[in-house]
Amino acid sequence: MKLRLLVALLICLPGVTVADEAPLTATIQGSYFAVIVSDVEAASNWYQTVLGLEERSRSSERGRYDIVNMAGPGLFVELLKLDHAATRPGGQIEGPFKVGMIVDDLTAFAAALPAVASQAEIVYDSNNSVLVLQLKDPDNNTVQVMQMVEE
Repeated sequence: MKLRLLVALLICLPGVTVADEAPLTATIQGSYFAVIVSDVEAASNWYQTVLGLEERSRSSERGRYDIVNMAGPGLFVELLKLDHAATRPGGQIEGPFKVGMIVDDLTAFAAALPAVASQAEIVYDSNNSVLVLQLKDPDNNTVQVMQMVEE
């Protein structure tokens, strides 16, 4: 609702256009994603073991949610166990169905994976000039790790 109001205001304001906005001047320093999980302990263990993340904080409200925030160099992950989360009518997916990050050396990353994730295979996506490694967490969320390939 607030976003719609903001868009409506921007459209109505004379002399203000998206083109007038300054380009992004900040340097992106990393990635963030949040995933819904069924067991925060199992998910936390997987993200720690496979991606080397460390737990930063936990919060919960009984009967509503449990949240574990994890981080590592350049990556922040929020694990959400929502007690009332359910499939939407008609089976529509809500939220991300895959998340990912970019690394500078995917071969080294894959070689360092623990046994629980070592079956993953690196593939080359020639359409986008990237190497891709696809992992699955305990809740079957897809975690893609990519390396940009210079042509």
